[in-house]
Amino acid sequence: MITIYVLSGISFLALLTTGLQGYFGFPVLGANHPTFALLTAMIYLFTEVLVMFFFVGTGVSIKEYVQDGKANPEFHRRSIAIKRILYSPTLLNVLLFMTVFIIGGAVDTGFVPAWSHGVLFLVTLLHFAKTLTIQNACFKEDTAIILEMTEAIPTDS
Repeated sequence: MITIYVLSGISFLALLTTGLQGYFGFPVLGANHPTFALLTAMIYLFTEVLVMFFFVGTGVSIKEYVQDGKANPEFHRRSIAIKRILYSPTLLNVLLFMTVFIIGGAVDTGFVPAWSHGVLFLVTLLHFAKTLTIQNACFKEDTAIILEMTEAIPTDS
């Protein structure tokens, strides 16, 4: 989970840097805007896939723990509820991010006006910030479920 937080921070900073690079045209680590955007896209996508697999993995573990009769089925229901909160904004942000990346290529070829790429970038960056807050809340809730389920902390019920 710590790795995901670090990679999410790197993704956000890289996305912000890529946007600034697109507006002001400076190289980053010797890379022009399209090249650095490709690196940013790879880091971002790896991070978001890792986020989703983390919740899939903990969800499976919770389900198996419940099926073994070691915990109340309510824990599994709570785990599923977290995924319902998390997956929609995460997948929408991936869609927005990839659209920005693809439209960037269309801007380079002159097929799409640059302003549309810039506006969509800002929307995507703001949505990513919101998605990060949702992911953080889901990480906290998921951790609380596991701690309660394994009785590492006492439950209120």
